[in-house]
Amino acid sequence: MKEHAEKETATGTGALCQVCKEKVPKYTCPGCERKTCSLECVQEHKKQYSCTGKRDRTSFVKREDLSHKTLISDYKLLEEVERIDDVAKRSQPPVPRRQLPAYLKSLVYQATCRGVDLRLVAPGMKKRKDNTTRYDGRSQTLSWRIEWRFQTDVSPQQQQGDTIVRHNSRVHEQTILQTILDEHLQHLFQGEIPPCEVYMRQEGLPANEAALLPVDMSSTLGAFLKGKVIIEYPVLLCITKNIPDK
Repeated sequence: MKEHAEKETATGTGALCQVCKEKVPKYTCPGCERKTCSLECVQEHKKQYSCTGKRDRTSFVKREDLSHKTLISDYKLLEEVERIDDVAKRSQPPVPRRQLPAYLKSLVYQATCRGVDLRLVAPGMKKRKDNTTRYDGRSQTLSWRIEWRFQTDVSPQQQQGDTIVRHNSRVHEQTILQTILDEHLQHLFQGEIPPCEVYMRQEGLPANEAALLPVDMSSTLGAFLKGKVIIEYPVLLCITKNIPDK
């Protein structure tokens, strides 16, 4: 007892292993700074004090205690945080697509079944608000909104001719296109009806590659739209030699 007391007095309590209290410590825990003398004491102190054995890199360090080691540790911490943030951003799930109302889902599905690539614009846009195209579940038929743009024959010197815009709210897909056009021409023109060529813009092309598709007016609406890309509803350009002032 006397020998142990003399040893403790000579070295001081803090100079002994803080687990076994017998040997001179060799290790200092980076986490809790307790001093231990062996691997057994290191493992025991982790169990006894619930210590991870790792330094808290976010703890406050006084200016006078700063060293090259702490600066390197802080730098590595910042690099690790940046890496984890980058991984988190890359691992984010894709933003869920806006769900369409049931009637629009059905409309797109039925158009696809008929070979029409129907594409809808964002909610709130004018073309979406104007679209009156609907699918009738009872008769299992589509009725399309059609926009007709009647335009005078444009000469090379003109940039744009006069245009009259008319609409059909819902046209049955089995309707012959010429019958609808004749109704509009009879309303627009008095007397003899001038020749009229009808085109539809080919959608899905770059702006610098715009193209017009000739419309077969003897076909049904559904047959003509098959294999085409339609943005909300078909827009048909009707070019005539003369157009009345209306």
